[in-house]
Amino acid sequence: MGIKMQLHLEGTEILNLPREKVFLLLTDAGFLAKSLPDAQETKVLEDNVVQAKMKIGISFLTTTMATKMKVVDMAPAHHARLLVEGAGSGSNMKITSDFDLEGENPTRMKWVADAEISGVMAGIGASIIKGFAEKKVKEIFQDIKKAMEMPSG
Repeated sequence: MGIKMQLHLEGTEILNLPREKVFLLLTDAGFLAKSLPDAQETKVLEDNVVQAKMKIGISFLTTTMATKMKVVDMAPAHHARLLVEGAGSGSNMKITSDFDLEGENPTRMKWVADAEISGVMAGIGASIIKGFAEKKVKEIFQDIKKAMEMPSG
């Protein structure tokens, strides 16, 4: 079966936007596709589904992973879940992220992500993977926050 690893991350972000706008952007596949760091190719398959080729560099391993993201369990302006599955270079990953929104301009976004990683990447070691994942998640949220708070028009 190979090596498997579980990872749990959580955090809170404050976004200077109305909650409705934050929800619309977080559940917009086109917006998510543009906000992914290290994505080499992205393609919106449906309103709530994005396919992306991600370049991942951890420790001595650099690989490309084909990923598919799907936004589900939407409760407008309050909650959404993002399911991510990826595979490449002898590794697989499954991530489930939940977003809960509170407040109104600024909006507080609480998020939780649970990942299961198997194969070559899992063999690198939990502390290295966790450090990489925490860094990547921070980058993703910084990019999303920056994109959300940019003046449009």
